[in-house]
Amino acid sequence: MNKNVICLSLLFIFQFLVTSCDFCGCGSVNTYERINKILNIKAWDTSGFKNEEITAPVNKNSFGLSIFIESELKQISLNRSKINLSSMGFSAAYACSCLPDKYINNNPISSIQILATNSVTAEILDVTDNFTTYQNIGTQITIKEYLENRELDINYEYYADDYFQIDMSSADNIPKTTFFTVKIFLKSGMELIEKTHEINFI
Repeated sequence: MNKNVICLSLLFIFQFLVTSCDFCGCGSVNTYERINKILNIKAWDTSGFKNEEITAPVNKNSFGLSIFIESELKQISLNRSKINLSSMGFSAAYACSCLPDKYINNNPISSIQILATNSVTAEILDVTDNFTTYQNIGTQITIKEYLENRELDINYEYYADDYFQIDMSSADNIPKTTFFTVKIFLKSGMELIEKTHEINFI
């Protein structure tokens, strides 16, 4: 009886010895606060097999914007790496699983607005609804739907930066010569604003 108790105790202790040794080379698991800082946008010609940054007149049906928000990362916790174990630790020799860093965004995007300014008349139009993006399964969705779905994405806490692309799916009210202004509204009320260069449509 005593031998069984000793063996079980040793196995229990061995499990923690295994987890304290980083056999997988995973390193530490860190948690960061992601602080949105700078908005970068690019205009793309999506007509070809590969998107190209716009340097010449483009067809309205082949116009897209990429939105990238640079973030400052502030480390808020540091934990030892963890290895997924089963069967009291004996499977660790056969399967290593490293946990990724986590990113907490306390000031996320609440909404996005896209404006088109006519280069000739200086008229400004809200064209947010002209743009759409795609879910992972290929379904076309609005920008509002994209933001709502992202909040439900269980993997969102593992993204270090915000990056996505939107396409102009409706162009009837878009001036032939225009530049676009993208406004990102954060939960705190802070705004990030960036403009494209002048876009000439065919």
